[in-house]
Amino acid sequence: MSKKTEIDEFYDLADQHMREGRYDEAISLYRKLAEMNPEDDSIVMSLACAYRDSGRLSDAVLCLERLLEKELKRKTFTGFAFDELVKIYRNEGNYERLVVICEAAVAVQPDDVSLLITLGNSYLNAGKPDRAIEVFKMLTEMDPDAPSFFCNLGNAHVAAGDFDSAEDACNSAISIEPSDAHKFYSELGIAFFQAEQYERAETALKRSLDCRPDQPLVLCALGDVFIKQGKSDDARMSYEKAAKLDPVSSGGYYNRMGNMFAGEHNHKMAIEAFEKAVSAEPHNPFYYLSLVKSCEIEGLHDKARKAYKKAKALGVFP
Repeated sequence: MSKKTEIDEFYDLADQHMREGRYDEAISLYRKLAEMNPEDDSIVMSLACAYRDSGRLSDAVLCLERLLEKELKRKTFTGFAFDELVKIYRNEGNYERLVVICEAAVAVQPDDVSLLITLGNSYLNAGKPDRAIEVFKMLTEMDPDAPSFFCNLGNAHVAAGDFDSAEDACNSAISIEPSDAHKFYSELGIAFFQAEQYERAETALKRSLDCRPDQPLVLCALGDVFIKQGKSDDARMSYEKAAKLDPVSSGGYYNRMGNMFAGEHNHKMAIEAFEKAVSAEPHNPFYYLSLVKSCEIEGLHDKARKAYKKAKALGVFP
């Protein structure tokens, strides 16, 4: 048997073990293949995937980091190991390490737009908005006709607490693509909401709806803002508009409203919203369970028991 044939058979068997979920066997074969062909990076990549799928992330990362070192030294940056590491570090929430590998990749490919976007977002997730601003500002200079870069810049300004600059960035995006103004305003509004800038969020979301009133999710987002501001009646009206625009999803909208009210400890309004949710989707057991929790908190034990029985009858419990 020739060495090539033996390698091919090992590879085929290792791949078969992977498909069958027999990761230990696959790992053993890939490691043997890597010893036989130390310069074949595809084998190390397969080994890394086997480690990853078996739950041995630290071993997978070691393989991928070794491959990344090679990728960074090549004239052509393939980015295969880089892409896998980005996924792993994002899933783990390891943004500090994600920043490190993004900076290394951008250092060898400084004009790669996708790498710069990943770096900018990594800075944001790592709590470094000032660095994110630098990256996204650079992208707007590289392509001043790309509205998405201005939106990214706006998000970075929000994270940095520079809200006026965030609005300026949004306006720049709108001047480039006026037909998408409703999208840009809604993105800005959600960013303001997450930053607890509720008045600014209200203004941005209302502007989005002025551009296009038929946006149920934006109406729900505006309802969330109203709830945070203690404007219960306005919140209810906003959610009702969303439900009328999209009756099929109305149960989900009412449930969202109920959860928002419950999060603000306004369980009376939450109960009303959950009751509308179960009325819209009477076969969804989880809406009944949400209703149970708020009823118990309000001391409405009989109503809670009835809702619990309905949820149980729908098979939510084994």
